[in-house]
Amino acid sequence: MKVILLEDVVGTGSAGEVVEVANGFARNKLLPSGIAIEANKTNMKTLEHRRAKIAAKKTADKEMAQTLADQLDGKQVEFTAKAGDAGKLFGSVTAHDIAEAVTEATGFEIDRRKLLLDSPLKEVGLHDVKYRIYPEVEATIKVNILAEGAPVLPPVQELKDTYADETLEDESDDEFYYGGGEEKADIEEAAATDDKALEAAGEADDEVSGEADEEVSAEADEEVSAEADEEVSVEADDEVSAEADEEVSVEADDEVSAEADDEEEAEE
Repeated sequence: MKVILLEDVVGTGSAGEVVEVANGFARNKLLPSGIAIEANKTNMKTLEHRRAKIAAKKTADKEMAQTLADQLDGKQVEFTAKAGDAGKLFGSVTAHDIAEAVTEATGFEIDRRKLLLDSPLKEVGLHDVKYRIYPEVEATIKVNILAEGAPVLPPVQELKDTYADETLEDESDDEFYYGGGEEKADIEEAAATDDKALEAAGEADDEVSGEADEEVSAEADEEVSAEADEEVSVEADDEVSAEADEEVSVEADDEVSAEADDEEEAEE
């Protein structure tokens, strides 16, 4: 049977389209629920007019969906469940559980079938669950699952609002810091202490380096002085030796000359 869809039907078509469907599906589902009308001559003549009305309705529906998405996006709901040491739940949190919790927390009726959840949640921690309100319009709902006995944190948005002036951001991954003025003061004090410790360590290194330089310089001076003394000593020994040789030579010359004179006198 051919029908004109008045609403989007997943796997069948979009609103305003003429599609062929099984007779049973049309008579038992589409036509009774008002999702589609039969594509007879009368309805086909008014199809363009119907398409204009459908387009206007889709625009209005999308705007309403976006308004709802803005209000739901970032909302957080908490669950407490029994869990093992590794954080695995003994049970699970289903789409039905999440829809009920969001409706109770916000007052908005949530269709569990529009929660994009492949399987129930089975681990503790903070989970992001997409809620598709309309095609191309989604909101992210935060589901915080805690093990029994663990402290329950306020919703993320509430923490951001409460400590808006006292948040710390990690420059690398832009993480949100949960804490108040006292925690921030403690962190800043610890950071200042670390800076002082590093500064003191730097000064100590400078002192050690200075002392080491002085020792090296002193050793170098001693070596230079020792080498200089050795050179002076060698030069002095050379001079003494030279003078001694000269004196011996002079004395020898004097002796030879004296002997020559004696011989000449004897001959005369």
